[in-house]
Amino acid sequence: MSPRERVEDRPRRRRGCWPLLWILTVLVICVGAVAGLLITLAGEPNDIRVQLDTNRRTVAANEEFTIEVNVENVSLDPVTLNGVGLDRSLLDGLSVVRSDPPFRSITERDYPIYGAWSEFSLDQDMAEGTIFTLTLTLTATQPGLYEGDVTVWIENDVLGIVPVSRARRAPLEIQVQ
Repeated sequence: MSPRERVEDRPRRRRGCWPLLWILTVLVICVGAVAGLLITLAGEPNDIRVQLDTNRRTVAANEEFTIEVNVENVSLDPVTLNGVGLDRSLLDGLSVVRSDPPFRSITERDYPIYGAWSEFSLDQDMAEGTIFTLTLTLTATQPGLYEGDVTVWIENDVLGIVPVSRARRAPLEIQVQ
C-alpha cells in the first residue's frame, strides 16, 4: 500500500463553536461586572445622608449666621468624612468665619466639569449609624441671592478592598439684604 492510499480510520475531532461561546460568556460577565462597578462609583454614596439646617435663609449684610451640616452614616460600615466644600457661587457673597469642630485646612478646587469650590478638610472617622454635626459660622458680605451646593466627601472601602472617595451634595440658598 502506498502512502497516498493510506486512509485514517480515526474520525476527526470537531470542536464546533463551544470554545467561542465559552470565551464570549466570560467576556460578557467581565464587562458587566466592570460596568456595574463603574456605575456604583459614579453615583452619590448611599452610605450617608446630608441635611442642612440654618437659623435663617435671609440675613442682613455683615451679619453672622450658622449652618449646621448633619451627616448621618447609614451604612453598615465605618466611613471617613474627608471634608465639606462650599461652591464658589456661595462664597461670592458669604465668608466662613469658623467651624465647630474646626477644620484642618482649606483647599481651593476648580475642575472644568464639577465647578469651583473651597474644601474644608476634616478627616473625621464615623462609625456605622452615627451622626456627625459640623457647625459653620458665616458672615454675609454683599447683598444678593447666593445659591450653590454644600458637598460632603467621604471615603470608604468598596467591597472591603479598595478605598474610594465620593461626594454627596445638598443645595443651599441664602438671601443677603
